[in-house]
Parts: sequence; structure tokens; C-alpha cells
Amino acid sequence: MTTRAFFLSTTFLILLSACNKKENTTTTTLPEVTEHAETETDTLQAEETSKKESIYLFNVIPKDSSDVAFVSLSDIYPVNDEKDTLVLPNIEKIGKYDAQYFTFDKSYRKRFLSKTNISETDSLFVYDYAKNKLISFAVKNLKTAAMLNGYSSEEDWPYHNYDFMIGFEINKKYLNGFSEYYRDALVYVGKENPFSKERMKPISWKKIAKKDYPSKPLKNDDRALLKSTVTGNTYFYKTDSYEYFLQDYLDSNKTIYGRRLLVVNSKTKDVIIEKLFSQSEGTSPSPLNYENGENSIDQWTGKLFKNKPEVVFGFEYVSFGCPSISVIDKSNEEINIQCDNRH
Repeated sequence: MTTRAFFLSTTFLILLSACNKKENTTTTTLPEVTEHAETETDTLQAEETSKKESIYLFNVIPKDSSDVAFVSLSDIYPVNDEKDTLVLPNIEKIGKYDAQYFTFDKSYRKRFLSKTNISETDSLFVYDYAKNKLISFAVKNLKTAAMLNGYSSEEDWPYHNYDFMIGFEINKKYLNGFSEYYRDALVYVGKENPFSKERMKPISWKKIAKKDYPSKPLKNDDRALLKSTVTGNTYFYKTDSYEYFLQDYLDSNKTIYGRRLLVVNSKTKDVIIEKLFSQSEGTSPSPLNYENGENSIDQWTGKLFKNKPEVVFGFEYVSFGCPSISVIDKSNEEINIQCDNRH
């Protein structure tokens, strides 16, 4: 399969199905892999919370049929300026074929780390929330590389700076046991592991009567979007902490146009978050869990991060932009996944 095909499949399947078999969280000791002792007092570095995003998360993508997996950080290391010769070396000198994927020398690596606020003493953490599997790599042991993005090919020669993704190279052998195409894996680069050891839960929806959906009025903007729809099925899921309510809205063809999610505190019955996921040029509601088979899982909830409340995600597919993770508290925080989507 080509790099382009893998990139596209990763973009559209980032939160797709995963094995629900129970496993223990693992951090495997391997060559070039650094283990980090974890304690209950681990916290993110203060410098992380001062950035525009409270935490930067990235994806892992496979590089065609090679032994390489790639983590692009181009969302925080833009390469649009063709005159900036410190971002990339002279591509034409590298050549049409060799330039499709190449590693950095010391000077370009130093510039990349400096601009992304990454230190050689940092670690890169890869966490598969579907498999509850964690592994970490010392940044100093990872190669920095540039890869032609999935929407470009040798037909676009001579390549431009913006045709490239820039990030870290990982040998695929260290990611054995992760989800197919790494679609359930999240990446963080920093001093300490931000991911919780608690297993995430796939949401198992149960149909309920419409009258049992909480009577919270629609927001004005949401009401306008849904003015030509009718209500469809209503769903429910419950954990010890929260109750999750989901309402379908159908268009004139009886197709799901949108879904409204309410997450309610199980004890106080207060609505903690309210989200509407609707059809648009760049988004569409994702199938509910298990609708397309027992391994078809999109919606997840649980304690993903050590120093944040529980989260919920997986309600829409994104073709323009990147998916996000909703934090279940009154802050209404959305954590965007930096997926380097060039579409």
C-alpha cells in the first residue's frame, strides 16, 4: 500500500475499531526505548499548560511497507516559508526519489527541536487506549525525518517545503501489539507520561424512550442547524460517575444528520457537557459502537489523562481538520489531536 493510502486511512480511521480484549498496561524494555518510572504524583510540566493547547497530542502513521512508523509534528512546526533554508535542506539537491523520505543531519535536527520546544532529554510516549498499551522512547535515540505528505507524490516534483511532514521516526518492531495502522494510538512528547493507567471504556449504547432524554433546551445555534430534522433513536450509557444520553436527528431522507450528546453527573443529575455532532462539509457522525461488528468501536470514555477529568470522544469522522477529545467538566475543553491533515 502507498504512503498516500496509509495516510488517508489513518486520517479517516483515527478513532475506528479496536480489540476489546482485556490486557495489562505495559511499557516494554527494548533497545533504544527508555522506561520511565511512574508515580501517582506525576504531572505535566508547567511549560506545557502555558501553551495555546493544554496538551499537544499527535498520531502515529505507518510509512508504506517499510519498517518505519512516523510521528508528524508539522502542526507545531510549520514549513510553509520556502525562503527559510533552516527548515529543510535543498530538496532539489537531494533528488526526486531520495527526497520523498530522508533523515535530518545535526543542524536541521537542532532547529526542529528548538522550534518545537523539545529537548534531547525528553521522551516520546505512545499510548494505545484500545489495547491499554504504553511505550516510551528517549528523544535522543529517535531520528528526526521529513516525509512527503499523503497528498503529494513524485508527480509534484520539484517538491515544496509545505509538501513535507517533519517529525520522528520509530521502528515498527517496537509497536507490535498496537492497533492496526496505530489508529487508536496517541503520542505525547515531554518530560513525563501524561496518560493514566486506568483502562478506557468503549461505550455500549442502549436504546431508551425519547421521554427519558433530559429536558435541557437546545442552544440557539444547534436549534437552527436542526430546524429541518426530526428526532430518531435515543440512547443511554452509564458509568459510576456519569450518565451519557445521545439523541439522533434525521434529515428528510431519514438519514442521521446529527447527534446530540449530554453527559450528566450520576449523583447530582447536573448536565456537565453538551455536544452536537452534525453533518457538514468536513464532518459526519460516526457509527455507534458495534453497529458494524463486534470490533467496530468509535466512542470511548474514561480517565485518559493523569491530571485531567475523564474524557469522551469518537462521535464524528473528520475529513477537514482533526478530531478532538472532550473533557468532561464545566470548562468545555476540547483537546485537539494534531493529525497533520492536509486535506
